[in-house]
Amino acid sequence: MSDTKNEKVLINQTESLTVQEQALVKSYLFKVDLRVIPILGFVYFFAVMDRANIGAASANGLREGLNLSTANAGHITSFFFIAYVAFQAPANILLKKFSPHIWFSFIICAWSIVVMCMAATKTAVAFIACRFLLGMFECGLTPGVVAYMPYWYTRSEVGFRMSLFFAAGTLSGVFGGPIAAGLVQHQIGNLAPYNTIFLIEGALSLFFGILTYFFIEDYPDKCTFLKEEEREIAVRRISNDQGLASQAKNSFQSIIAALLDWKVWVYSLMFLAVNIMGTTIGFFSPIIITALGHTSTKATIYSSFPNLAGFVAQVLSSWTMTAFPLWLNAAVYALIGLIGAAVSGFVLNNNTIRLVFLCVFGFGTFPNIPIIATWMSVNSGGISKRMIASAMTVSFGGASGLITPYFNLKEYAPKFRVSFLLNIVSSAFILVASLVLVAYYKYENARRDRNPEDVSHLSEDEQRALNDNHPSFRYKL
Repeated sequence: MSDTKNEKVLINQTESLTVQEQALVKSYLFKVDLRVIPILGFVYFFAVMDRANIGAASANGLREGLNLSTANAGHITSFFFIAYVAFQAPANILLKKFSPHIWFSFIICAWSIVVMCMAATKTAVAFIACRFLLGMFECGLTPGVVAYMPYWYTRSEVGFRMSLFFAAGTLSGVFGGPIAAGLVQHQIGNLAPYNTIFLIEGALSLFFGILTYFFIEDYPDKCTFLKEEEREIAVRRISNDQGLASQAKNSFQSIIAALLDWKVWVYSLMFLAVNIMGTTIGFFSPIIITALGHTSTKATIYSSFPNLAGFVAQVLSSWTMTAFPLWLNAAVYALIGLIGAAVSGFVLNNNTIRLVFLCVFGFGTFPNIPIIATWMSVNSGGISKRMIASAMTVSFGGASGLITPYFNLKEYAPKFRVSFLLNIVSSAFILVASLVLVAYYKYENARRDRNPEDVSHLSEDEQRALNDNHPSFRYKL
């Protein structure tokens, strides 16, 4: 008993693999990729569509149908984000309590039913209440996935998959408008055109929510789709890298560790900054492009271009995140976004060039969503701390929906310089914060290499509770 207690627990470790073991790693990663990434990507695609379809609904009679006042039209957006931000930390705690396949399928089915119920609302109050419930249920997906993916992948493997996941949401921004436009052409019974959007898109989300229950497995050490030898090496690699999620326990200590970690707050502010940029493109690019002199129809079409540029960049980032350090990825994409926002907002009066650089802005914006989420995740240390840190980070990102609308009011047209200034500051903050974090990580990694500490007097649970403060932990640059 005492021997077990006095063993030094090594975390964040890699090991040399035989040729046979390397083949097993490729085999199990391929199976996990097929099982996890597609279903989560489809779910995120529809999650973004379900929260953003309010724009298409407004363009197809929502305001008139519910007789919305200006104040109530604002509440539809703000009440969603209030719930989205407020319930994220509790949602990630419940993810661990109820297991991923149950929790994910529950929240997906719940928000899908809420979206379908929006088609039946007759008053502004009922619709706003539905939007609040939508935010409450949707808030568990993104931070949950950020916490869930490292259950299956080592720190060097998770970035590529995180990029693919977030790219699905960006792709939703590209196709959401055309899909909604097609749906309103097919009336169902006596439903108003905008209600068709809610009913059909909610039903599609519900379908994938049911599939999630059967496709998602909770932990690699308990999964059924891997062979025994594949499961053994997966468990060994992940345990050496960060510990097993199935053995991690939620604790008050983990909450305090995340709240007192200045690095988590920096990542949270970085995620707020990149989501301010993403919200500007995703929600307000039609207004900005209309102010350039285009018709509303052309602006709706052209608004997909910055999203498409962002999607291409996110797919590209799935490679750059594995080829180059995460800090360099974050800094370079932030610099590209800064240049795009500066030129589009301040430098040139040529509207065509401004539209081109709005796409450059999108190219530099969307990759940093998975990059920052991944960087935070791999440097959080333990499973339980990561659950809280990811909820904090994503909730800060959700707060962008409460901030950005006030910088894109119609009185700021046609230049929207207040909005572009906000986005320039956001890009600059990500750039500076990346440099600060990498400088600290290099210093701390070098210090731990020079001064190794012995913590073998601590139990295994006590050692793992050290999270990223464990002497054998090295921060990923």
